[in-house]
Order: sequence, then structure tokens, then C-alpha cells
Amino acid sequence: MKNITLIILTIFFVSCQTKMAVIKQNDKYGLIDAKGEIVVKPQWDYILGENEGFYPVELDSLWGYIDRKGKVIIEPQYWDADFFDEGYACVGNSDKYGFINRTGDTIIDLIYDESFGSFSKGLADVTLNDSCGYIDKEGKVIIPLIYETCYPFLSDLAVVWTFEGEQKLINKKGETFEYVEEKHKDKKLWSLNTYPGAFKTENGRGRLNTKGDTIIPPNYLSTGNLSDGMHIIQAKNKKWGAYDEKGNLVIEPQFDDLWHFYEGVANFSLSGKYGFVNKKGKIVIEPKFDYASQFKNGLAYVELEGKAGFIDKNGSVVIPIVYEPYRMTRFE
Repeated sequence: MKNITLIILTIFFVSCQTKMAVIKQNDKYGLIDAKGEIVVKPQWDYILGENEGFYPVELDSLWGYIDRKGKVIIEPQYWDADFFDEGYACVGNSDKYGFINRTGDTIIDLIYDESFGSFSKGLADVTLNDSCGYIDKEGKVIIPLIYETCYPFLSDLAVVWTFEGEQKLINKKGETFEYVEEKHKDKKLWSLNTYPGAFKTENGRGRLNTKGDTIIPPNYLSTGNLSDGMHIIQAKNKKWGAYDEKGNLVIEPQFDDLWHFYEGVANFSLSGKYGFVNKKGKIVIEPKFDYASQFKNGLAYVELEGKAGFIDKNGSVVIPIVYEPYRMTRFE
């Protein structure tokens, strides 16, 4: 019962956390909340997005970490720094990389030449002398550094490339084997299954569903992965539209560009202006912005006349369009 209560409280805490976004002003970076209140004054040379409650920040070419309130948790001291994952972050100094914990203690010495990121499923890929393998959270080499390229474990399997140019699957015991679609198609694998169901004929590109049925005929220049129940497509006239997951052409190709659907809508461009369309093909926000990104937690980043802000799904400006453009930002 205590465990159940703890899980409920954790979910409640996470769901109630204030959503924040990075803003840029006077060439410095800070954070605002969804009400537009400045939580962290623009004082940093750069702020990356948040993960596990920490933001990597840069000041005078050195990287450290702040929390969601802007408190400096780890003083800027590294030449490079990545996001926290599973309680650890990859940092670099003097072209060597290692791992720190949330209090800034060096857990794994900075001895490696590179890491794809931090830990995933308990292991991190590391490179030394142009060869890569995997280590655990104690720094022990679990899979020898004998591969040319190593991708993170997204499940109990990962993808590696040998120096002979072969792509293999590898498990946490270091055993390698060939990818078999029927056996591994449901596994999360970095760099494999990038375009599930995609196929190509002489006439164009199409898509299959998980049952193998053709839901998008091979008549298109491009088909997008399923996102929020929709596939975007590019017709041979270079215009973009969308199919639903049942194979219905819901949005006729009409836009100059169309991005994946999120939170029920997709951002599009038409004649140099950006707006939003819903999954029924209705334009819900007219194309009046110079740029617009996808919605995240009910707000979307937009640009107008060289300035940036945020709108809601009614198209109303929620965060004034007064900041300097920074297209990587979102509320999270």
C-alpha cells in the first residue's frame, strides 16, 4: 500500500510541476512559466532543455546545471555537458568524457573519447581509440569496446556496427545476431524500424499497417511515420496532406509544408506563412505567423516580425511575442 501511495504521489507531483520554456532576450537565455512569468532571468549564454529536473547551462564557455527554479546545482566547469538520464549525465573536459551524478560527483572518470548520450536501460555506450562498447553505472565494461558504432539500448537490445561494415543486434550479454523483422519488429531499436511499414514502388512511396495491409497507396514522394493517429504525405506536385491510420485521405495535398500531428493539430506553411490544421482537415489557426512549431502541453512557439512568443490552440497569444527567436524551445 505504501508503494502504491508513493507512486500516486509521484505521478501527482510530476503532473503538477510547472511547465517551463527557454526564452532568449538580449542574447541571453532564461526560463518562463506558462503564464509568461520569468522564473530564471536571461543570464546564461545557453540553456538546453530539461530532463529529470535539470537544465544544462553554459556560461563563459563552461557548462553546469540548474534546477527548475534556476538554482545552480552544479557550477559551470565542464567543456561539454549532456542531459541527465537515469540519474547520470555525460560531461567532458579536455576532450575526454565521463559521468557525474545529480550532486556533481564524478562517478565514472573522464577517460573516454565520446559517448552517444547518457545511460539507457542501465548501460551507456562509450568510445575510446575509435572503438566503442558499453559500461554499467559503476564504470565496469560490460560489452567490450570492439565496435565501430554503438547506439543506446532502448530495450533489451541495441544496434551496433562492426568494423567490417555489418549492422548487428546486441544484447546485454554482448551476444550479437542478425535482425529478423518478424522476431524483432516490435523492439525499440535505435536506427532500425525508422520508417515502419514504408515501401517503395516504381510509382512512388506508400505505407503498410501492422497487419501488412496497404493503407497509403504508393503514389507519393514521401510518407511520414504515424503520429497522433495521422500520416503526413507529400504528393508529386510537392504539396503536403495527411492520411488517418485507417487509410483515409483526410487532408488533400495543399500545403507547402506540413509537420507531424501533436495534440490534435499540425503546423503547416502556405505562401510563406504558418498556421495549424486539425485531424479533420479544418484550418483552426489561420496562416499568419512567420514561423510556428508544434504544440507541446497546449502551447506552440511562434514568430512574427522577428520576435517570438507562444499561442494557445485558439490562436490567442498567451506569451507576448517579444522575445528573440529560439526555435528549439517548448513548454515541458
